[in-house]
Amino acid sequence: MSAYVFPPIVSAFFTFIFIALLAVIPYAVLQYRKYGSISKLKVLIVFSFSFYLICAYYLIILPLPSQSFVAHLHTPWMQLVPFNALHYFITNTVFRPLDPSTYVPALKQSAFLQPFFNFMLTVPFGLYLRYFWKLSFKKVVLASFCLSLFFELTQLSGLYFIYPRPYRLFDVDDLILNTLGGTCGYLIEPLFAKLFPPTFSAQL
Repeated sequence: MSAYVFPPIVSAFFTFIFIALLAVIPYAVLQYRKYGSISKLKVLIVFSFSFYLICAYYLIILPLPSQSFVAHLHTPWMQLVPFNALHYFITNTVFRPLDPSTYVPALKQSAFLQPFFNFMLTVPFGLYLRYFWKLSFKKVVLASFCLSLFFELTQLSGLYFIYPRPYRLFDVDDLILNTLGGTCGYLIEPLFAKLFPPTFSAQL
């Protein structure tokens, strides 16, 4: 699991330096020209949100395999059966509903960790959209679905046809889990907001 998490985050950190120059700094300049001052809080928010999105994107495309490796793959391209991940968890882990001793070991298996990761991937997205940008519930759900669809189409296209075929699976369960993650982020925002002063969001 660490091979799929830490390298993308490290790559995102270095890429973020360039993203800051291309997007965040011009944003700060526009803020200054429009209002005569720069809100450090707003700039920090754009910085952190940009970094999160870059990390999320890299996590769904990295590590990049070689062209020859992908060309010889014979794995499925798509998984279109809803809730297949749940069925796989029940049938391929040590989990037994009537045996509580199997609960914790089952949560450590990849059949649980991978879907859980897909759920958690977009929880910050829902938090950002509600807390910082004040989007409604419906808009957050739609935005979370669109972000997930972008991720899945990126994988289905073989990284925009750079590869001869997909090297990761287009999974309808990922669409469901990512959308639920963003929705959960929206719903827990009131708890998250308590970590900050009441005037924090009002300054936006």
